[in-house]
Amino acid sequence: MEKLNENLELLKKEGAPLEDDEVQLTIYLNRLSRFRKYSQILALTVILLGIVSAFGWFFNIPLLRGELLGIPGSKLNTSFLFILAGSCLYMLNRKPNNRELIIIRILAVIVVIFSILTLLEYLIGINLGMNQFFTTFLPGTGVLSKSRFLSTVNFILIGSALLMASYTYKIRWVQLFAFLCGFIALLGFSAYLYGSSTDYTLDIVVQMAFLSSIIHICLSAGLLCLFPDQNYMGRMTAQNSGGYMARRLLPTSLGAVFILGLLISIGRHLHLYSPQFGDLFTIILTMAVLATIISWNAKMLNQMDRQRQESNKERLNIKQFYENLVEGINEGIWVTDSHDRLYFMNRGMEELTGVKTEKMKGLNILNDLPDETTAQLKKYYQMAKERLEPVYYDSISITSPDGRKSYQSGWIIPQTNDGKFNGAICTVVDQTKRKKVEQALLKSETFYRTIFENTGTATLIVGNDGMITMANRKCETLSGYQVKEIENKLSWMDFVHPDDLKMMEKIHKIRRHPERNVPSEYEFRLINKNGEENQIMLSASLIPGTTDSVVSLLDITERKNAEIKIKQSLSEKELLLREIHHRVKNNMQIISSLLNLQRNYIEDKESDNLLQESQGRVKSMALVHEKLYQTADLARINVKEYIRSLTMNLFHSYSVNAGIVLQLDVGNVFFDIDTAVPLGLIINELVSNSLKYAFPNQEKGVISISLHESNDDAGEYSLYVKDDGVGFPEDLDFHNTPSLGLQLVNSLVKQLDGSIKLVNDKGTCFHMIFMEQRYKERV
Repeated sequence: MEKLNENLELLKKEGAPLEDDEVQLTIYLNRLSRFRKYSQILALTVILLGIVSAFGWFFNIPLLRGELLGIPGSKLNTSFLFILAGSCLYMLNRKPNNRELIIIRILAVIVVIFSILTLLEYLIGINLGMNQFFTTFLPGTGVLSKSRFLSTVNFILIGSALLMASYTYKIRWVQLFAFLCGFIALLGFSAYLYGSSTDYTLDIVVQMAFLSSIIHICLSAGLLCLFPDQNYMGRMTAQNSGGYMARRLLPTSLGAVFILGLLISIGRHLHLYSPQFGDLFTIILTMAVLATIISWNAKMLNQMDRQRQESNKERLNIKQFYENLVEGINEGIWVTDSHDRLYFMNRGMEELTGVKTEKMKGLNILNDLPDETTAQLKKYYQMAKERLEPVYYDSISITSPDGRKSYQSGWIIPQTNDGKFNGAICTVVDQTKRKKVEQALLKSETFYRTIFENTGTATLIVGNDGMITMANRKCETLSGYQVKEIENKLSWMDFVHPDDLKMMEKIHKIRRHPERNVPSEYEFRLINKNGEENQIMLSASLIPGTTDSVVSLLDITERKNAEIKIKQSLSEKELLLREIHHRVKNNMQIISSLLNLQRNYIEDKESDNLLQESQGRVKSMALVHEKLYQTADLARINVKEYIRSLTMNLFHSYSVNAGIVLQLDVGNVFFDIDTAVPLGLIINELVSNSLKYAFPNQEKGVISISLHESNDDAGEYSLYVKDDGVGFPEDLDFHNTPSLGLQLVNSLVKQLDGSIKLVNDKGTCFHMIFMEQRYKERV
């Protein structure tokens, strides 16, 4: 489309009529291109025929000079001038540069001077040497080299036309000279076809060599096609009815008349009719042929007019479409002429101003509208008028003639004609709602800025690139910088301890990907302006719809220092508690050792058993304290490991046969000391009884311990201690027994808020359900 507009402007400037659509333009441009190619081809033809004719003289070949059947050949001067004129025409077709134009003008001047000298010889009879100009090149031939009279006149016209063409001066005269030369050449050419006589002066004057007349016709036609889009040729090549008629009617009419005249002349020479009848026949036949040609062209013109009418109808439809489009646009559009007078407003503009076009039409935008309501608009209009460039105005206040106030934005697009202001097309968008929104937004921004400044913490807005775009006053205290030194000048990375920087950069990048989890709060070390280090709790989140983060910074340096002191204190207390457990365990080991020494002095079996049982109970309690100070958690022990250690000690103390094995089924259970000690004593008593009484005469046996949390109630556990030995005596009630061990078991079960029952089935099985004991505050 841009190329089309450029071509339209060019053709408009050169004055060629043209339809204003792209198809017609393409046809027209192709036609011009063909005519220019014709000019180049004809120029080359003239050069070639001139060279051939010159060779005919140099090598004395009459046929090359055009001498055939008594027809005279072209003269040597004529051949030379044809070569010069043809060269000029060819170079003019090649869009010559300044140097080439000088050469063209020199050659054209030579053609004109040679022709004028030759013409002077004919007119005044003085020998100026034209006949003998090339005698030195053709010695002994007696060649008469000067051009004939008719050719000489043609060369004067052709040379003058070429000279004017090189200056693109008076193209109309260039084409007029070419037309005249063509008809003169055609006159000389027709003399051979129609016949001529030596009895009359005019017959002698119009004599021209047959070959020369053909070359002159080619040279004239080539010169006509040199500027096909201008003046006389522009009328013939134009893409309109006149041009179409000229291209059709002119060649056919001229050709028909020429051929009819030739045929009638031949008939007269053959004595087919009298001269009087020949004249009458010429008139009637010429009229008939012209009538046929005109009728044929009228038919073609009617078809063109029909197509043009259809095209105009389509153009009107398109015009109506664009008018409807302009009227249907919500934006306002107003148009002025070259005198700044308003002559069009669309419906959108009428709705915006509340005034009809009829009331505004003819008003001068700069002079007839009051300055107090349209001063800003006039300023932008005047700016566009002076610069001749589109000018944009944004949200200026306008008051319409009926008093309606609005804020308007739009473009003022100046129209030009020959580089001068020719009115303007102005678009208008009502920005009143937007202006109100902006005012509300400004109020909202002030509101949120107040909140931002009074959050109680240092708060930042951080961009995707890490630059701090906003900071409140609290940041000054924390960082040591003033707000104006921070905003849009410093990055958050400028405040981070080097050891924390890599971690924070990673979190900053991940936070911009909503699908990935990233902590909203974390701690880091901040380095202030003075190089001091502070512990900071950072809270950050993305602002919805953006890649910016709002970041709150809370100084927790004092809290962190307090935590460090607390951790140090807790560490000291933990160490002390481990030491206590260790000492209790050692004391109980001493008690166990004392009991073991005492057993060495007792010979009574029953007393020895009592001491051994007491020793086992002490070891059971000591083992709890040992497990506590050996684990990371001083409050709870791993029950499975505790039971395994406890039973292994019992198996070792009672020197159990290798065939008696232990099976443990204990889940991932952890108890504190209040539950572990009673539970350990219960297992100690029950396993000890199994080891002492369950396998009196057996080499093999299994003792099983199972402990799991109940599924029904949280904090309730189920314990099974069983063996496959001889079984518990049926006549013995384990709830009411003189046995100290079973009495201890019943007492400890109650202490654990539990219950216990005995199952005699292929051995002895005690099933106990108990509750984990929670810590009770001691007074």
